[in-house]
Amino acid sequence: KQWYQRRVRGCQIADDKARLIISNLLHHPGLKILDLSHNKVGDRTGRAAGKLLSVNKTLSELHLSDNQIKAEGASAIAFALKKNTTLEVLNLKLNRISDEGGKNLCQALLKNTTLLSIDLSSNGLGEQMAAALAEVLSRNTSLRHITISCNKLGVAGGRVLQEGLEENRVLETFDLRLTEISQQSEHSIMNVVKGNKEELQSTA
Repeated sequence: KQWYQRRVRGCQIADDKARLIISNLLHHPGLKILDLSHNKVGDRTGRAAGKLLSVNKTLSELHLSDNQIKAEGASAIAFALKKNTTLEVLNLKLNRISDEGGKNLCQALLKNTTLLSIDLSSNGLGEQMAAALAEVLSRNTSLRHITISCNKLGVAGGRVLQEGLEENRVLETFDLRLTEISQQSEHSIMNVVKGNKEELQSTA
């Protein structure tokens, strides 16, 4: 089977063009990767991406980094993720999803069982997001890689993430650089993640 990638990076496209690209891919039988990073797309593209995730049955990677997607667009993607069974990589770094969008994505990750990697770095996330993500860490058994660097999670956010990880046995990488958590929390979290990775490698 012939797999297909569609990459339109750094072309300054806005929502109208992005939505047209996505609409033409809705029923593509071999679509594997869609990358619209480094453009000027916003919530309307987020909604279109949500529709794509609801309709398409082959997409495994969605890259929308460095755009202008806010909570509404992220929430549309989250709604689709609840039932999606093919996406493995979601990259939303350098957007503006805020705690509202982040919390909705976390709600989706309590139901989704196929996503392996998510990048939400530099998205204006705070303590509320940390609490929502902590619940994901305690219940989700598929996520292997999380990047949430350059967000203001704070000391309290670090503590709840530390608690959420106590029962997690699957997370292999957790990028928490520049999130304002305490060194103690970061050290504890990294020890858990390192242990998970070593255990998974020994049983592979």
